[in-house]
Amino acid sequence: MRWGIAVLLLASAVAFALRPEAEALLKQAEAKRQEARAAYPRAYPDRPLWKDVLELAQEAARLDPEAPEVWRFLAEVYTETGWWIRAAEAWERYLALGGAKTPKELAEVYRHLGYLAYERGDLEEAIGWYQKALEADPADAEAAAWLGRIFLELGDPRSALPFWERAARLDPNPRNRYFLKQTKTMLDFGPEAVSAFYKGYAAYEEGDWETALLFFKRAADLAPNWLEPYRWLGRIYLERGMPREAVGYWQHLARKTRSPDAWHFYKLSLEATKVGLAAAQAYFDGIAAYEKGDLEKAEQAFQAATEANPNYARAWKWLGRVYYERGKFAEAAEAFRRVLELNPEDGQARYYLRLAARAAKR
Repeated sequence: MRWGIAVLLLASAVAFALRPEAEALLKQAEAKRQEARAAYPRAYPDRPLWKDVLELAQEAARLDPEAPEVWRFLAEVYTETGWWIRAAEAWERYLALGGAKTPKELAEVYRHLGYLAYERGDLEEAIGWYQKALEADPADAEAAAWLGRIFLELGDPRSALPFWERAARLDPNPRNRYFLKQTKTMLDFGPEAVSAFYKGYAAYEEGDWETALLFFKRAADLAPNWLEPYRWLGRIYLERGMPREAVGYWQHLARKTRSPDAWHFYKLSLEATKVGLAAAQAYFDGIAAYEKGDLEKAEQAFQAATEANPNYARAWKWLGRVYYERGKFAEAAEAFRRVLELNPEDGQARYYLRLAARAAKR
């Protein structure tokens, strides 16, 4: 009986052994792969050395089409060179021949195929590839997030929700947690508004702020009670240095939410319409530093505000105050003189100028 089992095992080993000719070709292909890696900063299948690698491996597959290791090698090379559809076919062939499971590698290939379909605008095909990525590797947070993203673009937050839940559980980064929260909120709004909002976010992510503004405005028009599109509109206008356009959106948010952040950005936008965004931002940075007791940082911020706008009386006044508290009395006096040049009616500045001048003389 034992002898019979031994014969069967031996026969099995012979059946699955790599043919010598195919083995020799794989060794040549591996040597050529190392040569290609050394020769090129990036791997592409049309580069001469990489073409040689693929031709050698493909010939090995033709000679021994049932050898898993041949298909694994091909799958690795197709993956490395970004030939994604061939990579998927090779990995699947490898698995079908009994190769060890490689969930992360296969999921990576499916994700790339999903992204290519998404770029072509074929969202249904993209969904199929990303679902295959999750089947290959259930712990793939990126594939889950992409599925959540595509369903939001389609205006279907109910289908998106379980994927954002999975993405946030597997990788609780700020983006995944943000969209999990927003997706739950989106269930209260119509599909058109949801789709417009996410298309706005996708455009923003690509750096296309003009398209982003159009979609966020569309979302706000379709769902006037939804505050998040207003937040993004205010944010983009501020980031683009257009505070006058941002003021109304931040004012709307501040009144609706009573949020400290919304009030801060409303006041920042309003101030920036008078003195410029760079000066206003530095001014508020100075106020924040002063309130934390960091006078050195506050001084630097108020100096930056006056450099950004030399006619910024409020910044000069705060700069004088910080100079005075830091014992820089001569500098404080100069700052308060500047305030009075810009606003001769400022009695407080005149009072502090006298104090600073006396302290400087002492």
